[in-house]
Amino acid sequence: MTPEALDRLRAEASRADYASMARLARALYENGLGPREVLRECYDTAFPEEFFVVLDAGPWELDLLASFTNQPWQLALPLDLGGPDATPDTLASTELRLLARDPDLMPLMVIPGAEAGQEDLIVCYRISELRADRPTAFCLRGVTGSGEAVHCGESMLTVLYDEHADALRLLDEEFREPSNRGAGSVDGSQVEQANESLERVRELQRQAAARQGD
Repeated sequence: MTPEALDRLRAEASRADYASMARLARALYENGLGPREVLRECYDTAFPEEFFVVLDAGPWELDLLASFTNQPWQLALPLDLGGPDATPDTLASTELRLLARDPDLMPLMVIPGAEAGQEDLIVCYRISELRADRPTAFCLRGVTGSGEAVHCGESMLTVLYDEHADALRLLDEEFREPSNRGAGSVDGSQVEQANESLERVRELQRQAAARQGD
């Protein structure tokens, strides 16, 4: 791709138009850039090491509680892994609502509420924080993202760990209840599965810490 054509894609790219961002990311990969450089080009900031630890593990294959957003995750997929999808999934509407309200927010994932009746949790970075080299996590409750984003953890993985720990605790408490009998009850395999998910998050944290120390 010619430099002029690439410059046109840069000028056309907008976070409010996923397809334009995917086109730019693909062109950057075709020009030899890697995921870190592509994200820096697309969002004008570096992303923290924890992001790439999750990316390398395959966010959609991790079998965690979280549903991962289109941006920035899809744009971080190099061509040898299929590259960014041409069209976004159903989380795109949530991403657009948050972008319209607060362009500094970068939604990363949606985690179901751990307790009955609790709204889903939207976990985000802030671009201003990333530019200051801080992976601070900010959260909102509810898929509409109608509330204010509040500081909820030192990093994305910190929040992910806390949410999985809460889910395991609630399942274990229900499993141990004398009334936990019959249809709809919690069995031991569910508790074990939740424990395995928590351990996967612990391993991601260990990997991120090791990379930061290199």
